Amino acid sequence: MVIALDKRKRPLGFMTERRARKLMERGRAVLYRAYPSAVIVKDVDAREIKDLPSYRIKIDPGAAHTGIAVVRDETGEVMLYMQIHHRGQTVKADIKTRRETRHNRRSRETRYRRRKFRQPGYYASPRPEGWLPPSVGSVAGNIESWVKKLRKLINITECSYEAVRFDTQLLDNPDVSGVEYQHGTLYGYEIREYLMEKYGHTCQYCGGASGDKVLEWEHMRPKSRGGSDSVKNACLACHTCNKDKDDRTLSEYLRLLKRRTPTSKSGMELNKARIGHVTKVLKGHPAGAGMRYCAWANSMRRFTEKQLFAMFGDVECASGGRTKYNRTQLGLPKDHHYDALCVGQVPEGGYADRTGGYVLHAHAMGRGTRFRGKINACGIIIKKLGPRPKRVFGFANVDIVRAEIPSGKYAGTHTGRVMTRASGWFDIRRGDGSLVTAKHTMCRTMQKDNGYRLAYAK
Repeated sequence: MVIALDKRKRPLGFMTERRARKLMERGRAVLYRAYPSAVIVKDVDAREIKDLPSYRIKIDPGAAHTGIAVVRDETGEVMLYMQIHHRGQTVKADIKTRRETRHNRRSRETRYRRRKFRQPGYYASPRPEGWLPPSVGSVAGNIESWVKKLRKLINITECSYEAVRFDTQLLDNPDVSGVEYQHGTLYGYEIREYLMEKYGHTCQYCGGASGDKVLEWEHMRPKSRGGSDSVKNACLACHTCNKDKDDRTLSEYLRLLKRRTPTSKSGMELNKARIGHVTKVLKGHPAGAGMRYCAWANSMRRFTEKQLFAMFGDVECASGGRTKYNRTQLGLPKDHHYDALCVGQVPEGGYADRTGGYVLHAHAMGRGTRFRGKINACGIIIKKLGPRPKRVFGFANVDIVRAEIPSGKYAGTHTGRVMTRASGWFDIRRGDGSLVTAKHTMCRTMQKDNGYRLAYAK
């Protein structure tokens, strides 16, 4: 679907690609944005239309990837899928390099000065309320900026947001709000989401050595031996290890593994891996994933929630367990944009897909402001980088261009981010990462740089 705007760039709604192409051929419309695809209809005024369609944006936030879906509740249609690929880890690495380089310079050139950092009294300006680390702020800023961009193009009046991943207090203590909460429709989904996050989608009995990708909720003390459904008794195990453990306790299972003598090399390696991982679980040191992304997601999620409430006034907030339940009921595959589609309430029969299966991928690339300098192998700044160079033949670095090459090695039409040269021969980085070389006379600007590498994928 293509976004339609009136002659004053006010949102009208969506139209099919065929209709947009026909209007452009007749001169009634012009291309306004390539990503997301938007056209301006030159002979339509939105103020003259009484009932403009309104849409809902659904957001599934994450520390590495965020899914977005734009739906129309009145007709039960999904109009736009999108995934934002964040660069929080890159920001963290850039800031670390900058910090180490500055400390290196101080030890080499300004060691005679008294240091100013980390001394009380020098900096009296505390961090403001709601401050986020730059790495986490980068993730939250990407979500906020894209919601604002889409609101300018689409009449988005409502918002659904996955604000709660899981409530560990309620899971551990059913008396907080009653047994009904624990054993409702979402009971198993909330606990499974919690276990997946806590243990990093990894079997705690073999660490993935079995090669079985089917992960299950495993009771460390079996229910047949007096175990409960409490989260404290829950663990994540692959189907192979869960079946091998059977109804034994962890201590009994460990003794069995130590007595076992496999004949094959792979069996010996699997048994050794199981002994090591089960021992860690017994000692209370399971091999879970690092909690950095979980901490990022929790801190960023609340910050973004406040921003969305300021934009929309009211936001439908839902949990991750409800999202997974909806996706399972609708039979949708696991992906970020499908998770966004299943946030909050969904129609009983699901949404009608009007996207043609295309998803807009926005990879955050930054604008080169974190660390403006080149360093050598010793960590010494050898060149200061100023602002980006001026336009070359009307093009600037990382603008999105379309090149029509008539002949030669790269004959055809190519779209991507441009890397300019004074010679007039540019490199174009396409959506799949490959490079194409074209002359500036063959290129046409489709969209100015906005800090993202954009591409549609089906």
